[in-house]
Amino acid sequence: MTHTDLLTKIKNAPHVDFGNLFGESINLFQKVFLQGLLLQVLTVAISYGISMLVMLPFSLGGAFIDYNDINSYSDEEVGIVAIITMFFLYLIITVVMAVVNFALQAAFYRIVRMKDRNKRSELGVGFGMFIKKQHIKKVLILSMAQIGIAVVAMLFFILPLFFVLVPLQFAVIIFAFNPEFSVNDILKAAFTLGTKKWGITFGACLVIGFLALVVGVMACFVGVYATISIVYLPAYLVYKEVVGFTEDEDLIAQIGV
Repeated sequence: MTHTDLLTKIKNAPHVDFGNLFGESINLFQKVFLQGLLLQVLTVAISYGISMLVMLPFSLGGAFIDYNDINSYSDEEVGIVAIITMFFLYLIITVVMAVVNFALQAAFYRIVRMKDRNKRSELGVGFGMFIKKQHIKKVLILSMAQIGIAVVAMLFFILPLFFVLVPLQFAVIIFAFNPEFSVNDILKAAFTLGTKKWGITFGACLVIGFLALVVGVMACFVGVYATISIVYLPAYLVYKEVVGFTEDEDLIAQIGV
């Protein structure tokens, strides 16, 4: 599918029924429950690991500091150095986690598609599929673009942030199924689709997310990790309804039948 084909399908997008979207999200979640839980576990584990990896050398460095030398500096100088150091450490953690989260979510959508087709496995599909040399540069740029757009939206108060959340989620989906697209093409298509189907997507995610939170809290809060991944599914189903998938057609074209 070309970028032009994708934009044409978005332009001619059919109506998406909220009731059907809600029901299909619940049904699909039953198929990807374990994968959704694994996504949350991986995210938390990697976040903790990266934080420790970055902060541990900084913490251990205190054992080799000559505090007599520190006393020769003013409290103001020491404070400035500490602030700058912590800023760069936080920046490193933020960038790495943004890349990892984007890659994991994109891979999750590919796994969702696989389960949606009732396939147990698929060659090359897994949580690490986009943390590879051929994809990592684009994942880095897209994840940084997400942060930049979100920050700009926040500067214009909270309402613009709510608006951009939907297109930014579609950016992950469009990349997941069209990794050959350029960054500009992905963002353009994401905002076109996100703007056109913002209400139905945001509304479904809000309602389903609230229900998932309630169920998770009833399961002693730990259950939130098991249920929260359902909020990713409405956007996938909207993409499926509007754009669709062409795996079978692409396979036929490759083998020349």
